[in-house]
Amino acid sequence: MVDPIASLKGKRVLVTGGGGFIGSRVCERLVEAGADVRALVLYTSSGTAEWLDTSPVRAEVDIRRGDLADRDSVMDAVRDCEIVLHLGALIAIPYSYAAPESYVRVNTLGTLNVLQAVRECGVARMVNTSTSEATAPPASPP
Repeated sequence: MVDPIASLKGKRVLVTGGGGFIGSRVCERLVEAGADVRALVLYTSSGTAEWLDTSPVRAEVDIRRGDLADRDSVMDAVRDCEIVLHLGALIAIPYSYAAPESYVRVNTLGTLNVLQAVRECGVARMVNTSTSEATAPPASPP
């Protein structure tokens, strides 16, 4: 059986949310497969790349700092990529009740920015991820 990730060798792949727990692991696997990996990581005053800071592939990932809600930083990250894996989002559903505007700004407007950048830059493939919380909490763990 052929490993589907092997087809990404040599491809420039953007991972939004690349500094997150899952995003950083996706970056690691892509680097191992030989992809040219770029990660869009939320800019913070601390300057960290979150989970990527401790990743063994940190030096092999082109880290772009920005904000999904900022169209220009999204366009900059998407430009020249062949594939976009959109994992970036604000998480922790309970906080969304306290600050709904920020969740709409990042999760909804941010996703729209990614989609528009993908279209304008002629990206061949885009994968959008979500969470089981998008429909309902699971009755039991999978």
